[in-house]
Amino acid sequence: MLRRAYYRAKSNTNRLLKGLGVTPMQAAGVMTLHRQGPLSQAELGRAIGMEPANVHGLVARLKKLGLINVEAHPTDQRQVRVALSESGERSAVKLAQLSAQSAEETLARLAPVERETLMELLGRIALD
Repeated sequence: MLRRAYYRAKSNTNRLLKGLGVTPMQAAGVMTLHRQGPLSQAELGRAIGMEPANVHGLVARLKKLGLINVEAHPTDQRQVRVALSESGERSAVKLAQLSAQSAEETLARLAPVERETLMELLGRIALD
């Protein structure tokens, strides 16, 4: 059932993001940077649950789209620091709206109290 619910949520999200030219993982990266501010590449990967080997590619694609700026980390020259660009900040606002719309569509069959319960339970499963 979790797989089927995930598929429904993913399908809603993919459909809504299609017009923006970003993938759900790219959107997660932008939204995480919007909420948390600049992060190291490794911190960004951990925050969105991405395999470390794939984070570099995500960062490269977001940079190519003009959504982020990448600079040397201020305290550790082995790392890079990733921050939203002005375009990324504007995109984050639209992505937040689309994310809320996707969640609304996905959870439409549930009563408000059921939505709250589901989100609490999923949080207990998914978060450390």
